[in-house]
Amino acid sequence: MAETTPAQAEQPAEEPRRRVAEVARRTPGRAAAREREETVFVWPNLLIIEFIAALLMLLTLMVLSWLVNAPLEAHANPDRTPNPSKAPWYFLNLQELLLHMHPALAGVLVPTAALIAIAAIPYIDRDTSDVGKWVPQPNAIPIIIFSTIYTSVLIPIMLLLDEEQTCGICGLKRFLGIIGEATGMHFLSDVLISGVILPTIIMLGPVVILVIILRRVWNANLREVIIGLFTGFVVTFLLLTISGTVFRGPGMHLYWPWDMPPRTD
Repeated sequence: MAETTPAQAEQPAEEPRRRVAEVARRTPGRAAAREREETVFVWPNLLIIEFIAALLMLLTLMVLSWLVNAPLEAHANPDRTPNPSKAPWYFLNLQELLLHMHPALAGVLVPTAALIAIAAIPYIDRDTSDVGKWVPQPNAIPIIIFSTIYTSVLIPIMLLLDEEQTCGICGLKRFLGIIGEATGMHFLSDVLISGVILPTIIMLGPVVILVIILRRVWNANLREVIIGLFTGFVVTFLLLTISGTVFRGPGMHLYWPWDMPPRTD
């Protein structure tokens, strides 16, 4: 007789158990019970959280309305334009861009390019591993911190250099304007170069430098580079909104909040 190995001896004993488990999985009652145990219902799990969030939001609005005075202004008068005339806070970042480049670039091309880039992220990074995690990569937190500091330092410097009261990019724009008036090529020097080409280079240059730093220092992969760029975008959005809200006064010039002149109508 042929000898049987221990593995062959265990097979007859394992086969009935496997069949019982398979039948149990196919049993409607047990499958339904398991599905009920794993199901998270909208009530009360989700609705209670949303109700608490709505109460907190309402309480926050009540406290802000009590602490901050927001009186209604008079009807708009085209003969008396307020100075400064600002957009709503959620558009102040775009209004800030309008101060530094051509309106078509600031109001149409840059926002459209940003929205397309954000929408294209799932098609660029097609790796489905670690989806849903806040910091899926080992270098995500250092990259987020560095991108935040990098953008927080760079954006104020760029805003100051383009301020008319400082010597910087704005001086270069004035120089290009003088050349345009002297040569008769106003559109080429003042509109195209100082309004489109120069701001585009100034915007894209720091982005390229950030990608190079992430590649060289952290050997960042595609997802980590996207994390760094998205962090820079969010910080830029917040800083431009803060600049337009707090630091722009009459003539849309930069002022410290405590030196802000009163608005004139």
